[in-house]
Amino acid sequence: MSYHLILKTGDSEIRAWRNLSKDRKSMVSVHCEITRGRKKPNKDKSAPFEYNIDKVFEVIRTDFQDCEICVVDITREPTLKSTETENLGMPQDGYRDWVAAVNRLYSENPKIRPTLIVNPNADDDFETFQSDMYAQFDAFSDVFDLISYRASVLHDDNFVDDLLMLADKVNAYVKQGNVFEVLLDFECIQPSTAALHASYVAPIIREIRQAIPDARIVSVGTSFPKSVTDLGGDDTDEFRLEEFYLNEEINRTQNQEVEYGDYGSINPIRNDFNPPVGIHLRARIDFPTDKQTVFYHRVAPTIDKASNQLLSPRVAMYKAAAKLVVSDPKFSPISDSWGCDKIIEAARKSPEGKSPSFWISVRMELHICRRINDNRTRIGN
Repeated sequence: MSYHLILKTGDSEIRAWRNLSKDRKSMVSVHCEITRGRKKPNKDKSAPFEYNIDKVFEVIRTDFQDCEICVVDITREPTLKSTETENLGMPQDGYRDWVAAVNRLYSENPKIRPTLIVNPNADDDFETFQSDMYAQFDAFSDVFDLISYRASVLHDDNFVDDLLMLADKVNAYVKQGNVFEVLLDFECIQPSTAALHASYVAPIIREIRQAIPDARIVSVGTSFPKSVTDLGGDDTDEFRLEEFYLNEEINRTQNQEVEYGDYGSINPIRNDFNPPVGIHLRARIDFPTDKQTVFYHRVAPTIDKASNQLLSPRVAMYKAAAKLVVSDPKFSPISDSWGCDKIIEAARKSPEGKSPSFWISVRMELHICRRINDNRTRIGN
């Protein structure tokens, strides 16, 4: 049983992954989204934006050689799309461009596995839609021993129809010893909704099991908020990871295990277009606990009101936040964790990172370590 990680290719996520130990990487099934990449520099401010999607492909080829597998997908997040990602998912000729892209990645990274893309043209009739889906499935089934299908559970009422249409092909594929994986993606999970979502999805899982009895089913989502103060206090607080309890609730009613996955403590709604807060930004360090919760400490800046100048260096603010974290009774160190080491190091001497991006990486690496440890415990039991 794997830990499934949905990973977008932002700088914070990639830094967290690169600093995860090789041993831990081997226990993670990564579901890597192909995003638009960084904006290319252009002196002509009136020119349309161009993005470096080639850099994203390079990261997928080189940085995911040590994971258990790396399932590739095209981002569904509107702010991370571009003309290149849109073209990649076009359905013509059985999703020809997508199939070719996955095969190219696989030729350079044997850990690569495909996600089925479902993106019919608005004017496609059912026969065209079915023909393109069948052609895509057949192309992937000829090459790969695992094919993934990702469903937006709370927003797509018709995804089971796709699986019913594919059921005969999928069952024959699985019968040959291959794996067909269904990711039930709950995306952003609100606090205290685990039981409600589990009740909603139970009949859907039964329908999937009836059509494809041996499908591997995975529940994924995240309850990490866009802003921690949406759930907690200004200075410090703690909240539970609803995605973990959702998976527990789902499995209470299942005879076959539904595997666990999440977004690595990253909220899927991006903050890219939020205005910067400048000197008023608080230094915050989050710590995932061994109780499936996260606590945080925030340190406010000292500002000269007359001159509107920052008086407290960022590095000193993060050092103060780190000291608060390690002295908190809820702090429990993790061995073989880069993120944990960085917090302890920051509390004792000058912190390595003085930007939110760095400390997001720290939290994410810690979160992944916790989930791998959870999986080890569940397997042991």
